[in-house]
Amino acid sequence: MMKRYHTITVPPAYDGRTLFSYLKKELAFSAAKISSVKYDSGGLLLNGERVTVGAALHTGDRLSVLLTDSENRGNRLIPNEMPLSILYEDEDLIALAKPSGVVCHPSKGHLVDSLASGLRAYFDRTDPEASVHLIGRLDKETSGIVLSAKNAVAAAILMRNDTVRKTYTAAAEGVFGEKKGIITIPMRYVRDEAGILRVEAGEEKSRESEAQASESRDEKTAVTEYQVLSQREDYAVLLVRIPTGRMHQIRFHMAETGHPLLGDRVYGGPTDRIGRAALHAGELSFRHPFTGEEIHLAAAPPEDLKELLKQGEETGQT
Repeated sequence: MMKRYHTITVPPAYDGRTLFSYLKKELAFSAAKISSVKYDSGGLLLNGERVTVGAALHTGDRLSVLLTDSENRGNRLIPNEMPLSILYEDEDLIALAKPSGVVCHPSKGHLVDSLASGLRAYFDRTDPEASVHLIGRLDKETSGIVLSAKNAVAAAILMRNDTVRKTYTAAAEGVFGEKKGIITIPMRYVRDEAGILRVEAGEEKSRESEAQASESRDEKTAVTEYQVLSQREDYAVLLVRIPTGRMHQIRFHMAETGHPLLGDRVYGGPTDRIGRAALHAGELSFRHPFTGEEIHLAAAPPEDLKELLKQGEETGQT
């Protein structure tokens, strides 16, 4: 199969600098990725000639970097055929609508039924050179859009530029006094006696110590922005965005403010209307890592949540 390259014209900012510097700073290559590409016979080409990572770059040079992830294409994922709802796909990216009940990554008890394993099986049939690089993840209970890069270069650029934005729809218990709000409760991850990871509130940090807190392994800064779309007698339909994406962030933040998501057993949400946390990642926007095109995707909520949101709309309350 033909190898795929990312090719650029070296800009003036890198004139006289090394290829290694470009790989680290512009493409955010890890040490493992640099090691993999530098030993490939066609991994790094400068003006059509094979070079090492120590090669000097000059303005106007044509640099080609191999995109194929030969070192991790399929060794760690067990392929598993499953239905996939594909919203978008090109040579470098794929976006799927994940149903509730499916985990994104393999884990204990889910070694072969993760979305990543489903993607691996799909790529084995359609694009064997592609690898799986999920950009962000959704909880098992959360439905909605998941984006994955097909190579490490596209993944690194997306994460470095931080252009991926998700918008969620949720249903939360109670009556909201304000139509909009921003929640900034720090999150601490701890394991209970059974070894299960759970979330609790961290300590409030001053602005001066935010950087230090964000680097802590067990405590993370977190920001959740919400807007009330419809208020019912005992719950509200929300539009939610999270500039910081932490595990269980929306679920934890809403519960900490007295408004747990409907159906969320973990954080105390009522379960009489829906059997899982009422959260759906319905919109996704990002800048394509190679073309620069702004791409916007949408996925309708599944039936269980759709009915709940429809009930919120039918009340006519705002």
